[in-house]
Amino acid sequence: MSEEQLEECAASLAMQILGRKWTLYIICELLMCQELYFSQLQEQILGHYREKISARVLSEALSRLEENGVVNRTVHSESMPIRVGYSLTDKGEDFAVIFSALKGWGVKWGGVTIKRCKSFACIHNAVPIIDIDEAKSLFQIQECD
Repeated sequence: MSEEQLEECAASLAMQILGRKWTLYIICELLMCQELYFSQLQEQILGHYREKISARVLSEALSRLEENGVVNRTVHSESMPIRVGYSLTDKGEDFAVIFSALKGWGVKWGGVTIKRCKSFACIHNAVPIIDIDEAKSLFQIQECD
């Protein structure tokens, strides 16, 4: 498949956004907290996922998400020092549905028996599980010719 064909694929577009390492963590944190300052986001990722993200990498990831219309960047100039908050756009909030389906898939096929994560705040606690078998019944997969 050529690069042009991949760019026209809706699923490929979603994966181009989600496929980066830090994207899932960032969106999960913003789903749970609505708005976070840069340093809070960096701390949340370290605290919840035990992954350290450098300021440069987080800044690049947030810029990419902002360019894709997934994240809002708000400058709070009324405080000193000036702080920048990040929140999800409507487009970004729609990833909750995708995460719910991924969570349902993980429960069904990943051997996950605990449906609520007890060790850290994560996407398990931010979105409900979509039952994969129920969801599959809502659509027909086309047969190959």
